[in-house]
Amino acid sequence: MKHIRKLFGGLEMTWLKVIIFAVVSGVYTGIMAMLPFTENTSFRDIAASFEWWILFAIIIITNCKKPFEATCKTFVFFLISQPIVYLVQVPFSWLGWGIFRYYPSWFMWTLLTIPMAFVGWFVTKRKWYSLLILSPMLLILGSTGSSYFHDVYYDMPHHLLTVIFCIVQMFVLVLFIFDKTWIRIAGCIANVAILAVFFFITMKDMCYMESTSTYDHDPSHSYSITADDPSIADVEVLNNGQYVQIHTRILKKGNTILRLNDETTGEIHVYTVQCGDDTALTIREAE
Repeated sequence: MKHIRKLFGGLEMTWLKVIIFAVVSGVYTGIMAMLPFTENTSFRDIAASFEWWILFAIIIITNCKKPFEATCKTFVFFLISQPIVYLVQVPFSWLGWGIFRYYPSWFMWTLLTIPMAFVGWFVTKRKWYSLLILSPMLLILGSTGSSYFHDVYYDMPHHLLTVIFCIVQMFVLVLFIFDKTWIRIAGCIANVAILAVFFFITMKDMCYMESTSTYDHDPSHSYSITADDPSIADVEVLNNGQYVQIHTRILKKGNTILRLNDETTGEIHVYTVQCGDDTALTIREAE
């Protein structure tokens, strides 16, 4: 526990350490972003979302003596680390130097670290307002964790470590930055509320990962339907005598084939179902 607490105010954050920290972080992230076996895993998420970079920034900020020092060192950390992420990938990417087209958005976040780090330094005061200052980071972590939970739900266990890391970090920040018990309790209650809201929204959105589509088939016929891979899609045919519908509920990401059997004529209609990385559901008749 002492080692964790030391991260948030017990380190000597020299300029040399900041620069080394930035270079190592950038190189590691660049490598994770291009290794084939890290695709669609928690190890590559560091190149796409904020959870690790929030931790890195807070470690730097809480180990600085003054707000101006925290601002300068945090800004330089991101100014060095983010270009290195892309520089590492240049020799191996088909885009070459063109991969830097993804950098501008991260550069904007780098600029935003100037006001954010300055204000963020006052977390080190460990007062009630420090919890308010920290709360935007807790919100981002809650949102990120719930967003990746969406992927975990449909493609277990991909991104599971990121979900766990986001949740754990939220409580670690509250419990190890602050000293007063009532602030810790308030922070934990806030974390629970944040997670409850975001995970409720995520679960609510998951309910829409289903589709009921109407097709131009004779409603006077009898039909049955099957999915080649029932672990991906749960399907049923609906026929109220006026129109024929296929109801599809996605269980996880992937592709499969639906076979609608017209039991009256023996004809089989084939449909493809795709649920990709963005969990967008598409159903089309096979050619």
